[in-house]
Amino acid sequence: MSEFDPYDILGVTAAATPAMVKTAYRQRVQVAHPDRGGDPDQFMLIVRAFGLLSDPDARRLYDETGCIDEDGARNYRRDVASILVDMFDAAVETAVATGLDLTKLDFVAQMTAAVTTGLGDARVKLARADRQIGEIQSLRARIRRADSGPNLFVERLDAQIAARTEQHATIRRRVAMLETALVELGNYQSETELITALETRL
Repeated sequence: MSEFDPYDILGVTAAATPAMVKTAYRQRVQVAHPDRGGDPDQFMLIVRAFGLLSDPDARRLYDETGCIDEDGARNYRRDVASILVDMFDAAVETAVATGLDLTKLDFVAQMTAAVTTGLGDARVKLARADRQIGEIQSLRARIRRADSGPNLFVERLDAQIAARTEQHATIRRRVAMLETALVELGNYQSETELITALETRL
């Protein structure tokens, strides 16, 4: 393939929902994963395509301009891998410190539960941020001056909307990263596979 097309690589259209992208990624990565006899080059293309399409900002840029923010996609994949590495290290350290038998623990299941909890919390924060922005915008629309002078209160509300919009973008990215981390965990049936994957991503 002479030109990188993430939709073509995953076998979805540009109208694909995030859930459809995740499903396509899961199906393709199971076959292409090098630990399962797949082609390493094809595996990397699939991972790259999923990294781009699972990052809302990178996907929007690609859809609108056809440009690929390689650094952004790489940073996104690195951030997801960092989340998983930190969680894995913390889980192992906790298990060792408390004297648990490491051979009897399912770290992938533990991490999946932790990511699921974190994702739920992030979605609640995202919904709260949406609501707050909407409420402030509604308040802004109601505050009017009788003359044509500067509206000091609207200016203050504009600053609050801008700050909350920035927070919203950060939370939205966190939600996307946790969703990607959850998909990634679903691709590994053992800690050995997970450790190999994490080492190759960093």
